[in-house]
Amino acid sequence: MKKKLVSIIINCFNGEKFLSKTLQSVLDQTYKNFEVIFVDNCSTDKSKAIFKKIKDKRFKYFKTKKKIKLYEARNFALKKIKGKFVSFLDADDWWDKEFLRSRSLFFSSSCKYGFSFSNCYYYYENKKKFEVFYKGKLPSGLILDNLLKYYFIKISSIIIKSNLIKNFKFNPYYNIIGDYDLIIRISKKFKGMAFQNKFVNIRFHKDNFTHNNRKMFYYEYKYWIKNQDFNNRIFKKNKFELLQKLEYLKLIYHLLHKKNFKLLKDIMRFPSINFKLKLLVIYFLPKLILKLKYKYLLFIILFLI
Repeated sequence: MKKKLVSIIINCFNGEKFLSKTLQSVLDQTYKNFEVIFVDNCSTDKSKAIFKKIKDKRFKYFKTKKKIKLYEARNFALKKIKGKFVSFLDADDWWDKEFLRSRSLFFSSSCKYGFSFSNCYYYYENKKKFEVFYKGKLPSGLILDNLLKYYFIKISSIIIKSNLIKNFKFNPYYNIIGDYDLIIRISKKFKGMAFQNKFVNIRFHKDNFTHNNRKMFYYEYKYWIKNQDFNNRIFKKNKFELLQKLEYLKLIYHLLHKKNFKLLKDIMRFPSINFKLKLLVIYFLPKLILKLKYKYLLFIILFLI
């Protein structure tokens, strides 16, 4: 029986630094029935030349007419796919060679799940260090409630049935949280199939777009919250936690970036003692012990606790 075709979407803008490793990780896959939809978002570096070195008909090159937002580019790529399943690999991440093969159960015709995902490793470029992303067992099934409490899915670990994602697509309004928005919308209606392996490597480096745009992250999340239906039973159940996270992002942004210290008094309004302590430590400990530049590291550590 012929194996199902998997479409792999790689969006790229000036990704020359890490692109070779990303592409090689796809070439090395032991599951061979795939196509690569590579979308060059008007790169000005050597990304195109690096891609063109691959002489494999499964690797297909497309270029946008002008530079567009990430999720517009992903929707552009979705129009080009031919596979029964679609996956996404960021141009600075990479897969282990068994990534696609490990989803064979999901590829079976009898599978009733709409999408699959797995755990992964974070790789910190500056430290050359790996760290497990999710420290527990990932849940399967109707996981919307779980996702609203803690978002444990990374885009480079996802494989989705193509006929499903074409009905949803990415919201082009977003620049950062479009993956989150898509998976939350899909999870309202379809089951997710979790794989506990860690065949995905997410690279953190100084040029990561999300980490350099906390202001945008805050405003996009605020917009997302505003457009949710809190009459939905599961959303209503998690409303407090979602709004608390929004306030958390707001305070962090103002304290660390705008130096708006008047917002300190807002911290004390939160009913959660642990939450208040986190924010107070973020603000006061660096002033007492560390230099200002270490505030950002402290924020990341506390946010992940």
